[in-house]
Amino acid sequence: MSLEATPRTETAEVFRALGVLCEAPHPSHRPLAAALELGVPPTAAEHTQVFALGTVPYASVYLGAEGMLGGEAADRVAGFWRALRLVPPAESDHLAALLGLLASLTEAQAAEPDPARAALRGRARAVLLHEHLLPWVPTFARAVAASGSAFYAGWAALLVEVLVAEGTSLEAPETLPVALAEAPGLPDEVASLRELAEGLLAPVRSGLVLTRPEVARGARDLGLGLRIGERAFVLASMLEQDPVATLDWVAHRADAWAAHHLRDAETLGPTARFWAARATTTATTCRARRDATEEALSDDR
Repeated sequence: MSLEATPRTETAEVFRALGVLCEAPHPSHRPLAAALELGVPPTAAEHTQVFALGTVPYASVYLGAEGMLGGEAADRVAGFWRALRLVPPAESDHLAALLGLLASLTEAQAAEPDPARAALRGRARAVLLHEHLLPWVPTFARAVAASGSAFYAGWAALLVEVLVAEGTSLEAPETLPVALAEAPGLPDEVASLRELAEGLLAPVRSGLVLTRPEVARGARDLGLGLRIGERAFVLASMLEQDPVATLDWVAHRADAWAAHHLRDAETLGPTARFWAARATTTATTCRARRDATEEALSDDR
């Protein structure tokens, strides 16, 4: 789909349609998918595999220090809704809600006859994009593209394309988004393997996204017993069974993510460099832990 010379109202409809298409499949999605040239919408099972078991579409998961739904990251998004004098929806940091809000602000600005009020709408759009969408959506979208779903890979590519295009049309801040600037890194010391696993699974801390299917594949590839449970439990179990191999596996995944982020630096600037630095630090940290573990195991023999 070409986005060149797209009128503002049509752009708003693209935002809204992209948001709708990450929700549970419905017959009404077919014309939206056709309009965006994405092909036949996926099945409910495919949607579940991508978004429920893999890359959940909530800002708080990617921007929160816990890597989980809710928390301070979700509160920050809800605060933005309130700043616009809107009641935050129940899932105010869900991608569909944020894209719907972006669509509404875009339409409101286009329809506003007063230049001063139109400028205020434009500033609100800029904050929504640069503080609450672009800091995490490209990372989320890359994980979606790797899920194995052709439909959602196309959807994710178009999502990033339109958001980056919109972001470049608005004045970008020179500083990092607050959620990134204030995000803690990986802990220097951990009290347990579970704590280490939780840090690695928080994207804003580690710079990478390890989905449930990817962690399961990692366990199989390393020949480790796959424990049933949440990702942190499974990854901690892998670290317990074979810490050297697991840390090496995570380090290689972090290398790949750092390379992905660096390729985005030309369009996403400081945000992409932040993510690349986090992934690079994770790779370095995991290799240092791997080497220390190998040495300790060698001394015990």
